Amino acid sequence: MKHKSSILFAFAAVLIFAQIGCSSYFKRQDCEATNWFEYGKKVALSGRRLSGDQFVADCHKVEAEIREVDLDRGFKEGMARYCDATQVFNLGKNGEFFAPEMCDGENLRVLQERHKTGVTEYCKKSNGFTAGATGKAYNKICPKEFESAFMPEFNRGRKKYLAVVILQNEGRINQIEREMISLESERNSKSVEVSRLQAATAVVVERSVDPATGSVREQFVQKQTEQQKRAADDARWKVQNLDSQINSKRQEQLRLRERNREIQLEAVGLDDKGEG
Repeated sequence: MKHKSSILFAFAAVLIFAQIGCSSYFKRQDCEATNWFEYGKKVALSGRRLSGDQFVADCHKVEAEIREVDLDRGFKEGMARYCDATQVFNLGKNGEFFAPEMCDGENLRVLQERHKTGVTEYCKKSNGFTAGATGKAYNKICPKEFESAFMPEFNRGRKKYLAVVILQNEGRINQIEREMISLESERNSKSVEVSRLQAATAVVVERSVDPATGSVREQFVQKQTEQQKRAADDARWKVQNLDSQINSKRQEQLRLRERNREIQLEAVGLDDKGEG
């Protein structure tokens, strides 16, 4: 029993290491296909430092080849843009926070004032509906004195956005249903083909030698040829592949339905908050 347990443990360990190795391989592929200049710029424009970026850390962990020079150049270019007064104003106007620690050596007071002006624009009651309809969640950036007028309008816009998402998801759910019907029809047809191929036989001649006399005896028998076996195997593989596609689409459908339930609950919550 102990020997059997050891074998099972060793087999499980091999599977785990294989999965880790496979995961590391694909992560390296992903890392090495990255445009590091553009990625560095993206990190800076999001108000983050490279030292805290998870993707960069993961790429270092799997020992992927990172173009450090390109990453650094991209980050510096992004940081220069991030610390531009117009960019900082637009951050506030889009309802996003500003990270002043990104702008070492800059006139932080001016930048912070520009951001505050942008936030004021974002938090106006007249902008609330538009801000909510974009789909971007509210991150509690507005000062309290603005929220009482801003939030009812934001919630109205958010409800419109959620309604559109629900319709899009429903459309995709219906499309998946049609795709599954088509795949199931094809699968059923292939299943019939499998049954036919499995039953198919051909008349072949079998020869046997009598060891005592050395005479050759021939007889005609019904059996599957190698070609028929291959055709049956190929049809069975196609049925399995179709089953896999159907299952994948069914899972997507379930995810979309669950997402719509979550969205509907959020919309009900917005109704409960009222619109002013």
